[in-house]
Amino acid sequence: MSPNGTMARRLATAAALGAASLAAALAPAGAAQAATPGQFTLCSDGYYSSYAEFPDRHFATTIVNPGTCATIGVSGRSKDLVVLHQANGAVIGGFSFDDATGTGVSTTGNAWSAGYYRW
Repeated sequence: MSPNGTMARRLATAAALGAASLAAALAPAGAAQAATPGQFTLCSDGYYSSYAEFPDRHFATTIVNPGTCATIGVSGRSKDLVVLHQANGAVIGGFSFDDATGTGVSTTGNAWSAGYYRW
């Protein structure tokens, strides 16, 4: 095998590993996880702390700091209203949660332009 062929393979391998590392670093914390029945996971992937409220159950998750996640067990009802909040109480949004399938949600953005997505 010629030295040029070996060098080209090494460069291609290094480029592929670099691209895979970059993709892993850019993926949000929650994206690597899958929903589990009976579990609710909240990840604060934005630049603010957040929490989830279950108004019909009269409880909420702990405040989840940026870059971290919290998972709780939720069962006993088929549907629950979930309201997402910033740590200061400002509402981000809400959705229906089905404990039979479980869900994960990531809060995104910053305090003045907050959002979320479910996974």
